[in-house]
Amino acid sequence: MTGAALAVTSPVHVTQARQLASRAARSAGLPDSVVERVALATSELASNLVKYATGGFLVVMPSQDRLDVIATDRGPGIEHVPQSMRDGYSTTGTLGIGLGGIRRTADEFDIFSRYGEGTTVLARWRNATRNASWSSDVGIGAALFPAPGETTCGDSWAVAHADGVTTVALSDGLGHGPDAAAASRSAMAHVTADPAAPPGALVSAMDADMGPRRGATVAVAQFNPARSTVLFCGVGNSTVRLVRGDGSHETLVSTPGIVGRRQRSGRRPLPLARPWDHRSFLVMHTDGVSERWSPAEQSDAFGHDPATVAGWLLGKFGRHRDDACVVVVSGSGST
Repeated sequence: MTGAALAVTSPVHVTQARQLASRAARSAGLPDSVVERVALATSELASNLVKYATGGFLVVMPSQDRLDVIATDRGPGIEHVPQSMRDGYSTTGTLGIGLGGIRRTADEFDIFSRYGEGTTVLARWRNATRNASWSSDVGIGAALFPAPGETTCGDSWAVAHADGVTTVALSDGLGHGPDAAAASRSAMAHVTADPAAPPGALVSAMDADMGPRRGATVAVAQFNPARSTVLFCGVGNSTVRLVRGDGSHETLVSTPGIVGRRQRSGRRPLPLARPWDHRSFLVMHTDGVSERWSPAEQSDAFGHDPATVAGWLLGKFGRHRDDACVVVVSGSGST
């Protein structure tokens, strides 16, 4: 799936953010009344980034039957989050609806902040006219950002459901720009076309189909809640971390290489199988996000919506010199 993002550092970016979110809302089939709500909330989020934040940006992520708008920054954070939800608390010079107004405007709302470090806000709108034809026992959220100077992100992700399993994949097309994005879309198309296929088979299909396109690094995770398992298969330098309910965690290691450029002697990995339950989290991200973060140090974030967690990790640990994408999966149910 694709999304769009915009660095928000000056008043002109507020207008651009509103236009970006409005276009995405219309493309998602949301009614005009909801598009207006999306535009209002996005303007307020962007205005707050300009007025209060450091290194802030806004991400618009359409997926299945919803639209997520995520605002994230690297400081200064909010000391008293409940107080900040009061109308008028932090809206001087903005449209005046504040965080409390955004919460009322959105169908779903979430906020995570650390004083002195940063804030991530999620506003979500559901599309009642596009009832999902599937249900899932996992929650999924994502956030991405293109490399500087690019309008298209070469990283992508996909989620699909079939036969009681949910398959989630991440791709990083080589380089940047439209060609990298095309390579990622080609890889992710195999997930949506055959979501019940084993992860190893999906990677093999991506290998064979990449053709003249640039190669990509990929990570594929397949969740089977009925069997309490997750299968993982990865090629390249994506970072994948499994966080268990007891607080322990494990890095799931990918095989070195590039999908679409397998050497004759190269082997693709056999999937790893790990336990999975309602307290588990899986975080996958491309190398546009630093791997120097610890699940233990981010444990308070994992109590939030997966999309909020994805936005927080992207905002706090994104390198901001490369395409970047974070996908977070929780075992706590469909979001």
